[in-house]
Amino acid sequence: MLSKTRAIVLGSVKIKDNTLVLHLYTEEYGRCSYLLFGAQSKRGGKKTAFIQPLSLVEIEAEHRVNRDLQKIKEMKMDTPINDILFNPYKNAIAFFLSEVLYNVLKMSEKDEALFLFVHNSIRYLDTIKNGISNFHIAFLVKLSFFLGLWPDIDRLTHYPYFDLKQASFVQTKPFHSSYIETGRSPILQYITRINYRNMHLFRFSRNERNELIEKMIEYYRLHTQSIGDLKSLAVLKEVFD
Repeated sequence: MLSKTRAIVLGSVKIKDNTLVLHLYTEEYGRCSYLLFGAQSKRGGKKTAFIQPLSLVEIEAEHRVNRDLQKIKEMKMDTPINDILFNPYKNAIAFFLSEVLYNVLKMSEKDEALFLFVHNSIRYLDTIKNGISNFHIAFLVKLSFFLGLWPDIDRLTHYPYFDLKQASFVQTKPFHSSYIETGRSPILQYITRINYRNMHLFRFSRNERNELIEKMIEYYRLHTQSIGDLKSLAVLKEVFD
């Protein structure tokens, strides 16, 4: 059955000269994979502009239950993104966040609230002038709410350690390395305070930003068990060095 839906591009893989597998997060069907034919032909030349990471598109596709690869019949731009494509900082963020989303979003799970959050966040990233270097940090913090990963922060000022595995503050030092010592690192204070409205006010050093991102990815990795090595992370660190 043919149906239309808005979608967010998470990635693509070329399997033939003019055929791509697109990994999309859709409004109606959750995360799905699609075959896109003629992507690099003369007639389909414009499609290449639609498949950049975090592009916002609308597709008409044939969806069949229990089929791993759905087929796209038509695809057009839903909301044009311009600055993300040409701004090297925003482009690095887009590649990083698309890789994170590809790993953490589950196949075929519709979540309208999550879709709207990601969709609106991409539009916001495309327009902002200030706080760009902290956007991905604020995004990952907010994303944790939608994925049910937001930690127990009730004892923020009382306990000296935050156990990443337990997602809570503890009185004694854990017997593993996945923890944050609250007295030596301001990471948790940053995480509990930063958002899109105030992210431009945070001034992180290179080491602080790298530690913050690494701990957040470690936290996601522990609680989703779906994030491997992120190739885009090294590029992101280099861009904001």
